[in-house]
Amino acid sequence: MSNTGNRYFPPFYPSHSYLPSQTIVGKEEAKKLNTIVQSLLDNNDSFEFRQPVDVEGLGLNDYLEIVKTPMDLGTVKKNLKANKYKYIEDCLVDIFMVWDNCKIYNAQGSWIWKLADKLEKLTKKLAKTHCPNITMKKLKEGGRDSGDEDEENITYQEKIKLTQKVKGLTQEQLGNIVKIIQEECPSAWKEVEKDKYQILVDNLKKETFIKIEEYIDSCLQEVTDQPIKKLKT
Repeated sequence: MSNTGNRYFPPFYPSHSYLPSQTIVGKEEAKKLNTIVQSLLDNNDSFEFRQPVDVEGLGLNDYLEIVKTPMDLGTVKKNLKANKYKYIEDCLVDIFMVWDNCKIYNAQGSWIWKLADKLEKLTKKLAKTHCPNITMKKLKEGGRDSGDEDEENITYQEKIKLTQKVKGLTQEQLGNIVKIIQEECPSAWKEVEKDKYQILVDNLKKETFIKIEEYIDSCLQEVTDQPIKKLKT
């Protein structure tokens, strides 16, 4: 990321937003999981998520650098049919991964991001209905992987959300973030080459990270209700 238009963020990948227990998949459990997956496949909003992303066809050259574990509903269904899931939670994690991947790669607020968010909420409802005994602790907004993590540390999930949100910023807004980092946390700023810089998120102080995130949220809030141009999945 730089004032001249180049920007670079490390390709983080998130831990899932759910902390599963382990419940073995038996005949009844498999039936319930199939019901969940089929309900999602039948949903009109799931068309873009029924098959693997056509990375080559869509020219998404950076997709596999950002999305380390591609997943789609069709693959989940095939895995279920082939009895590849030993635990219920393994299947649910793969389903949530579909939404995670989309929300990481696409700009927050884009049409495809909104579909993933909508289907993620539907998945939670379906899981609660068909697998009520499964405990999945949803991380609170802002992301935290566990309750015993040092509050001064920036979690992996928080880093992912920041890199995801920054895609929706203008060059002027990106420049403002650069200034904040240079003034408050210079150790998190590195020149990779001429006119190209890297932000070392691991070196950001917690208070600086929060300040940047609040600034990004305020910028994105201003355009939330504006018409959104479709992005490729």
